Amino acid sequence: MDILELSPSQYVAANFLNMHQSTVSRSVRRIQTELELDGPSELCRHGRNACLDQLRLACRAHRVMKGVLRIGTDVLHQVLLPRKSFLQLVPPQFRRADQWAELVRIGLLDGAIISSWGLEKPLPQGRSPRWSGLEVHPLGVLPLWLMAFGGRANGVLLPSCPTAPLLHMALENDGHRVVSQPRAAQAPAAWLKRMRDRNLALPLCPDLVGSLWLRQQELMPVPDLPPLRETLWLLQPHDLKPADAAMRSLRLIRRCVSRATAS
Repeated sequence: MDILELSPSQYVAANFLNMHQSTVSRSVRRIQTELELDGPSELCRHGRNACLDQLRLACRAHRVMKGVLRIGTDVLHQVLLPRKSFLQLVPPQFRRADQWAELVRIGLLDGAIISSWGLEKPLPQGRSPRWSGLEVHPLGVLPLWLMAFGGRANGVLLPSCPTAPLLHMALENDGHRVVSQPRAAQAPAAWLKRMRDRNLALPLCPDLVGSLWLRQQELMPVPDLPPLRETLWLLQPHDLKPADAAMRSLRLIRRCVSRATAS
C-alpha cells in the first residue's frame, strides 16, 4: 500500500514491486476493506484512517530499529540517494514541498529531499521552510543549467506546475515556452524521450548527473543562459533516531550535494 501511494501510477508500483498489476489491485481492495479506509484524498489516493496511520508509524519504528531509512525525492534528485542496503528507495515522483512534509509526518516516508522550486512562495535568502513535527536540514544550493540535445531547444520540459510552481514562474517570466511532463511518465527514459521528440531542454545540475552521462545522452548547456539556483533541504521527523548505518547514508547525501555546490 505504501509503495502504491508513493508511485505515480499502479503500473509503476507493480513494476517496482515485481508483482503483476492484477495482484496489486486485489491486494489494495482487500486492505481497503479490512481496514475500512476513508475515501481518497489528494495525498493518499487509496484511502487513509487512524488505524493505517498507526500501522505506518509502527513500520517506521521497526525500520529505524533495523537501521533502515525510507527516503523519497523526485527523479532529478534520485542520484543523491546512495544505493545502500540500509537505505530503502521508493519510486521517484515530483510533489509540492508541503506534500513531502505530510508524507514524512504520517510515516509513509522517514525523510525526503525537497527543492525550493516546490515551495508555494519564495523564502528570504538563508531561511528554511518550517513544518510542525519535522526537522529541516539545509543541504546546499545547486546551479541548474538548461541542458538540451546538441545545446538547442525550443522550450523547457518541467514537472507539472502544481508540483514545481516557482520553477514554472521563473522560466515563464524569462520568456521560455514550458511543457509539463505527464505525472505517470517519471522514469528517466520517459523524460529523455519527450525531450528528444519535442526538442526540449531540462534544468539539470551537471555535477550531480555526471559528465559521462551527459556525453552519453548528447546533452549540452543551452548557450548564453545563466544557471538557475536551487536550494535543497532534507526533511526528517523531529523524533527520528536512526542507527549508525542509516546516519552514514545521510552523511553521503550531504557530501554529494557539497561536492556539486563546490564545483
